[in-house]
Amino acid sequence: METVMERECSALGGLFQTVIGDMKGSYPVWDDFISKASKLQSQLRTTVVAVAAFLDAFQKVADLATNSRGGTRDIGSALTRMCMRHRSIEAKLRQFSMVFLDCLINPLQEQMEEWKRVANTLDKDHAKEYKKARQEIKKRSSDTLKLQKKAKKADVFGRGDLQPQLDSAMQDVSDKYLLLEETEKQAVRKALVEERSRFCCFVSMLRPVVEEEMSMLGEITHLQTLTDDLKTLTMDPHKLPASSEQVIVDLKGSECTWSYQTPPSSPSTTVSRKSSMCRLVAVAAAN
Repeated sequence: METVMERECSALGGLFQTVIGDMKGSYPVWDDFISKASKLQSQLRTTVVAVAAFLDAFQKVADLATNSRGGTRDIGSALTRMCMRHRSIEAKLRQFSMVFLDCLINPLQEQMEEWKRVANTLDKDHAKEYKKARQEIKKRSSDTLKLQKKAKKADVFGRGDLQPQLDSAMQDVSDKYLLLEETEKQAVRKALVEERSRFCCFVSMLRPVVEEEMSMLGEITHLQTLTDDLKTLTMDPHKLPASSEQVIVDLKGSECTWSYQTPPSSPSTTVSRKSSMCRLVAVAAAN
């Protein structure tokens, strides 16, 4: 009986040590994750700055089309809407970068120290309690063994019945094993709960990041409609929109500030004409 209980307690103790060992051995993995996440967040910040500069330049191109004399205003308006939608995406990307740092990287770094402290405490407390329980069992077992030898001698020499005392001692040892087994079960449960709580904590940190990412991707889906509009507007570059045709019609009979300026003659043409006139004057004088 004691041998079976001994194996069970030993197995529970081994499981506890394995779980604690796994948690302690996981620290390099968590450190690597934090390092890679920090590099990604740094790249996101750089990307946000680059996107903002790009959109400024993009808006200037859209303004060129919008401020035209009528041939590309519709395209300019569509490009402006496209730029504004990208501004929304830029804002979401900026927010995503901030959440990545504030909700995941920084909290996880702070949590790492607490995880290490808790794991060490669990390990020390378990070792202390296990050692104490084993020493108590060893002492009771030794006393029981001595009592067994004494009982045998008493039976041989007829010096009294020590069996009730022996039974009580053996029951006491059995109770100590049961107590140790229950203590080991509780220790294993604590270790398993601690291990699981770490990943639950990680998910709670990761969730806001994923939610912000989904929000950003939701903004991207709106680009499809704008892309379709631009595709329709630019399908045939040789076909002017109705608004442009109307501008041409409205010019007829209207007072307009626009006027075509005849370009001046080129210098070479002016010199050529002057030379010709000089020759004509000379011929007339000779006659």
